[in-house]
Amino acid sequence: MTPHPVGHPASRPGSHPAGMPKVNTDRDPVVVFWEMTRACALACEHCRAEAQPKRHPLELSTQDGFRLMDRIAGFDHKPIIVLSGGDPFMRRDLFEVVEYAVGLGLTVSVSPSATALATKERFQRLVDLGVSRVSFSLDGPNAESHDAFRGFAGTFDRTIQMFRDANEVGLEFQVNTTITNTTREYLPQMAELVGAEGAALWDLFLLVPVGRGMQESLMSPEQHEETFNWIASERSNWPFMSKTTLGQPFRRVAVQKRLAAEGLKVEDMSPGEVRGMWPGPVTNDGKGIFFVSHTGDIYPSGFLPYRTGNVRVDDPVEVYRENPVFETLRDPAALKGKCGACPFNVICGGSRARSFAMTDDPLSSEPCCPYLPAGFLAA
Repeated sequence: MTPHPVGHPASRPGSHPAGMPKVNTDRDPVVVFWEMTRACALACEHCRAEAQPKRHPLELSTQDGFRLMDRIAGFDHKPIIVLSGGDPFMRRDLFEVVEYAVGLGLTVSVSPSATALATKERFQRLVDLGVSRVSFSLDGPNAESHDAFRGFAGTFDRTIQMFRDANEVGLEFQVNTTITNTTREYLPQMAELVGAEGAALWDLFLLVPVGRGMQESLMSPEQHEETFNWIASERSNWPFMSKTTLGQPFRRVAVQKRLAAEGLKVEDMSPGEVRGMWPGPVTNDGKGIFFVSHTGDIYPSGFLPYRTGNVRVDDPVEVYRENPVFETLRDPAALKGKCGACPFNVICGGSRARSFAMTDDPLSSEPCCPYLPAGFLAA
C-alpha cells in the first residue's frame, strides 16, 4: 500500500512549493485517492490498509469506478486522481478505469506495489493511456534495510528494476519513503540513490501510527523537528523535486527559515501575510484531499477514519464541500491547544490524522510538533 499523493504539488530545488494553479480548497480538492483494492501480495510494516492477499467481494465495480470518475470531473478545478491500494495492478480493469478517467480530462497517477505484476509492459500501457506519473516505495538504500521494512526478500531489487523499467518506457516516477525512528538514519544515502535513479520527486512520508504503522516506530517530536530542518537545508542540493506527506509542520520550519533570512517575526504578521510566505497549496486531511475506500466509503483521508458517505449513493462533490466533518477540518479556528494558538496554523495546522491516531481527537494539537507559540503555556 502506498499512501503518498502521486503528482502532488512539490517543492522544486531551491524554491518553495510551486507548479500548481491556486485551488480554493473549501470547494475543490487538489488530490483524490481511490483505494481500488486492498489486495496486495506484500505485508509492509507501515501499511494503513493492512492489505490482504485477495480482493474484497464488495469492491467498487468497473461501472462504479466510471461513475466516480464522472463525479470527480465535476469539480470546478479537476483534481489529480490517484489510483492506489493495496496494489491497483490486482484489478484487471485498471487500464479501463485509467482510459476512462484520462478521457474526462483528469490527471491520473497510479501507485503499484513491487510485485511480479509491475512489469515493463504494464508500464508501457500506462504511458500509452496517458498516465502522468507512478509512485514506487523505497524505504532503505540497500536490500537489507528496505526488505526488512517491507517484509519480503527481493523487494529492493524489484523496486530498482521498476525504476529502470519506468525510465526505459518514458514513465515519470516518484519515490516514496516512510520516515520512522529507524529509517531516518538512511535519509542522506536515500537522497543520493533517488537522484541516481532519475526520480522526478522524492515524497517523504511522516508515519501515522495506524494499521501496521505501529506507534513504537514513530519518531519523537524532537526527531521530527531535526528531520524537517535537514530537509529544509538539503533540498536545494537535490536534482529532483521533493515534498512531505503528513508532515505539515515542515511548512512551519521552512517558513521560519525564510522569516529569519528576511529579518521578520511571525508575531508581527497577519494570517494573510503568513499564508503568503508559503505559495504552494496548503493541504491536510479533508482540506484539498479526500479518500474513497475500496468499498466506496468517503473519508477526509486514508488515515482519518471518519466515514462521511459512500459514492454509490452520495455525490462526493457535495460531501467534500458541505459535510460538517470536512468543513470543521478546514477551519483553523476549530483547532485546539497550541495548534489553535499557533500563528503558523494557516499554513500548517498539524496532521489531523496523527492527532486522531494518538489522542482520539482530530482537532487536538499535533503530538509530534515541539513548537510552542509565543505566550502559550503547555498543559
